[in-house]
This record gives sequence, structure tokens and C-alpha cells, in this order.
Amino acid sequence: MSRLLVEGGTLLGLSDRADIRSDTDLYAENGTIRGIGSEGKRLASIPGEPVEKIPARGKWVLPGFVQAHLHLCQTLLRNGPEGLDLLSWLGRHVWPGEAAHDPETLAVSARLGLSECLAAGVTAVLDMGTVRHSDSLFRAAARSGIRYTGGNVLMDDPETTPPNLRATADEGMAETERLRATWHGKDRGRLRVAVQPRFAVTSTEPLLRAAADYSARHDLILHTHASESRGEIDLVRGRTGLANIEWLDRLGLLTRRTCVAHVIHADSSDWAALARSESSVVHCPSSNMRLSSGVCPVSELKRAGVRVALGSDGAACNDRLDPFTEMRLATFLPRTRVPPSSLSAFAALRMATVEGSAALGLGPEPRLAAGALCDLVLLDPEAGWALPDAWSDEPYGAIVYAMGRENVFATIVDGVVRYRAGDTTVGGLKPTAAEVRGAVARMKAGMN
Repeated sequence: MSRLLVEGGTLLGLSDRADIRSDTDLYAENGTIRGIGSEGKRLASIPGEPVEKIPARGKWVLPGFVQAHLHLCQTLLRNGPEGLDLLSWLGRHVWPGEAAHDPETLAVSARLGLSECLAAGVTAVLDMGTVRHSDSLFRAAARSGIRYTGGNVLMDDPETTPPNLRATADEGMAETERLRATWHGKDRGRLRVAVQPRFAVTSTEPLLRAAADYSARHDLILHTHASESRGEIDLVRGRTGLANIEWLDRLGLLTRRTCVAHVIHADSSDWAALARSESSVVHCPSSNMRLSSGVCPVSELKRAGVRVALGSDGAACNDRLDPFTEMRLATFLPRTRVPPSSLSAFAALRMATVEGSAALGLGPEPRLAAGALCDLVLLDPEAGWALPDAWSDEPYGAIVYAMGRENVFATIVDGVVRYRAGDTTVGGLKPTAAEVRGAVARMKAGMN
């Protein structure tokens, strides 16, 4: 039995703005919070297995960050070409790179991305992998200890999918079934399989219908992209006569289990469909800016009743897997629109934590209370360049506007410390520079 006591931290529960408890202990057993305050201290004092203690006085303790849209297969494609729109970037850089992966290079890519996430306070990810070698992703996730939802990508349209990344609908769904039988629910439930048609551009109608049916039958997350670029929308409308979100809704892909990345070019009828179906939208501000895709109408989505989470997307279109960057940009971008709107630091922090957890279906809303999962990030306001923090009684602005990965003191998943400040290897998970460069050289050779 694992036992953990976080001593004397300031607990930010995020249920509302006033949910702040100073100098408070938190005790967990076997990955579940069992006691807060004096009750936590009492439970930790009961004789039994050794208790790991984390001195947290002066630290801020909150639910862990959730990367609700990620491509770990693209971590080795970081620092790629500039000046390309979505479809050109996919065709020239991403799809050739993904096709060049073998099981070993994909493992290095996943380890590099997961170590970056853990060092940034991320406790859960929704990862859109690639078509093949998905076991490498699950093995890396198991090694990391993170909460991982992901699996193979479904791409079958012969007109829009490169031959070396194409799998028929039957082949793709059979691989998803194999992964579900092998990995789903393993490692104390931290590993889960998602159904992942890449987007309507590369998916035939039979594949999209099969994905929707499989997700419903097995109660799995359905993860896709939609309405990211105008070129994508034009292709879908030319093929179907419908807008992107309308097409997905028509085929039954919008449900409470659905996570749709981007949703930039959409209108009020799309927002209503997303809200009615209880689908989640994942906002990826850095990626959208780098690819000149546009600005997600977050304020309008939220007013329509749509849950909005945050993701970095892949390192190929972001270069940083950093929730702090995404939170900061998420609050600033609405203010650049005409007319301007606003998103508070507290709202952005909830998007990066509580809303992401709900989008991934990780159970009841994360709480710093007995019975909740012990998935935490501890922040040190005195590290880095976030001081002074004395101008407001609330810590949320300091976290979103001033903090960065250098402020992460510890990342705890399932009651186990997976990262501590100063651990440059992230528990040995992070590949060496030689491993990374060797894997990239192999991929480049395979692309020639």
C-alpha cells in the first residue's frame, strides 16, 4: 500500500475562486485522497506501511494539469518548417515523419514528450498517436506512470491519405480492438484506449460510422479534429455538402464521450450541436497561431454551454508541450478579437485541469477532498520569475500569467511522485540527446 502526506501546502481546490486552504495537510493511500487537514495528519500517523512525506509549506497544491489534445508521435518532429498552413504542413512534414516511425523511434518520441509533460505538472494526456506501432506509446506511458488515453489513428480515404499511412476501415478498427484487449484498463486503470478517426478529410463515411458505433458499444473516448482550417472545411463541404461539425453530428460522432480538437471555424448552430451532445472542445492556442489557423471562439462556446479544455497539440506545430503557455495565450487571444471578449485566469486554469479531466471522462470533478484521485501538481511561487505574488489575494493570475514549468515543484499521479524539481531525467524516462538524435537520423533516412 502506497502512503503519501503532502505537508502544510496551500490547497487550491478550484471548485470556485474561494476554494483556498492555507497550511493544510493532504494524505493519500493507494492513489486516493483519504484525509485533509487534521484528519490527514491523523491517518498518516497510524502505524503501517511507510509514509512518504513532501514538505509543501509555501507551495501551492492543485489538481494536475491535463493535456487534452496531444500527438506524442510528433515530438521528434519538433522545430520543423515554418510558414505552412495546416494541409501543407501535414503533407510535407507530419505525415512523412509519422510514416517513417518504427517501434523504437516512436518509443523515443513518446518518452521525450511524456517526460516534458510530467516536468510541466501534467498528470493526464489524451494522445492521438499514428496508424502503426501503438504498443510503443502504451509501453512508454506505462513506464512514465501518467494517466494515458490514446491509441491508433484511423485514416482510410484513398484520395486524401498517403498510402504509407492508410489502413482500411476494417484494418483500423481491428487494431483499435486489439489495443483495447491488450491495454485498456491496465496499470490500475491509468491506461485507456480511445477511438481516433483523424479528421473527416482522411476518413470515409463508413469509417466514421464504424468509429462512432465502436465508441458507443465500448464506452470509449472518441477523439478527432474538426474545423481547424478553412481548407479542411472546404474539402469536407465539397464532399458532403455539410459543414464539419454538422457532418460529424449527422454520423453520430458527437456524444458525451467526444473530444474535438480546435473548432475554430464554426457557427452558432455548431456550438448548439456540441452543447446538446455534451461533446468537449479542446482549444490549442499555440498550434492555431503557428499554423495561421485562426482563433477559437472560446467565449462563444462557453456561453453556448460547451465544455472547453486545453491542449498543446503536437510538438511539430507547437514546439513546447507546456500548459502554462496555453493557459496564458487562452486568456489573451479573446482580447484580440473584434469586438474583444475575455477569459479570466481562473477560467483558464480550470480549463487546464478540471475541464480537461471531465473531457477525458476521468471520473467526478477533481477535488482536493477525501475520495478523489491523488493527481496533483505542486507549484513553488518562489521559483523562477513569478514574484511578487502579493498584489492579489488570489493566486490564479500569478499561475496563469507569470509562472512557467520552472515553478513545478512536484508532479504526483495516482499518489506517486513522478517528477521532482531538479530531476533532469524525469526518473530516467527522458531519452538522452544521443537517443533523440539517433532516432531522428533513422527517421530521416526512412523518408529519403
